[in-house]
Amino acid sequence: MAAEETTPVLEFRSVTIVSTSQLGASICEVDFTLAPGELALVRLEYGNEHTPLADAAEGLVAPDGGEVRLQGRNWRRMSADRQTRLRGRIGRVFQQHGWISNLDIVENITLSQRHHTTRPFKAILEEARQLAAGFGLQDLPEVRPSRLHQRDLRRAEWVRAFAGEPLLIILEQPLLGVPVESAPLLVDAANAARARGAAVLWTTASTPAWNDTRLSDARRYVMRGERMHEEERE
Repeated sequence: MAAEETTPVLEFRSVTIVSTSQLGASICEVDFTLAPGELALVRLEYGNEHTPLADAAEGLVAPDGGEVRLQGRNWRRMSADRQTRLRGRIGRVFQQHGWISNLDIVENITLSQRHHTTRPFKAILEEARQLAAGFGLQDLPEVRPSRLHQRDLRRAEWVRAFAGEPLLIILEQPLLGVPVESAPLLVDAANAARARGAAVLWTTASTPAWNDTRLSDARRYVMRGERMHEEERE
């Protein structure tokens, strides 16, 4: 009996996006697929780190060519309601500017779960506190993002990304601003999420994540100009 095929979590099919910003990078003919439990590690070029990969994966940027699919569905062909529901199943660490400034950290972290699920707030908060402890935060700070040190702000963003057992976790340079010794905590969380079936897209310009042996089974890609090249697994 033939094995049942698993629908990929995320697919880029010959995706081309032409940047209209001086800070942003274009991508050309990007192809990759992430099945449940898979992690794609994308090494960025210095000086060219602002790629549209994460925004495209979340359906926030429409490709100029090709298509991006989440759970087999083309983002561009979904209704607005379906797009909103699916984004509620995506966790993300933003490269920068990832917080709503007029909400405190607890409100920011719990916002998606409060909006997209019927879970009791107590359960949402307890899960967030457990994640925070695992990332080395003593508690969830009830202060505005502008009042928190960068290293704690980044780890709080890790909490938000992994909360609620998302289907897809997007990590945009998630180690920026944190001590290098914190990297294993994030790797452990990524691998735990993969073990329950989540897919992870991780972009990085730093060495610790790229060289971490616990990510040896990751699918590895290197950006060279507008092209993304897959490296062979050892």
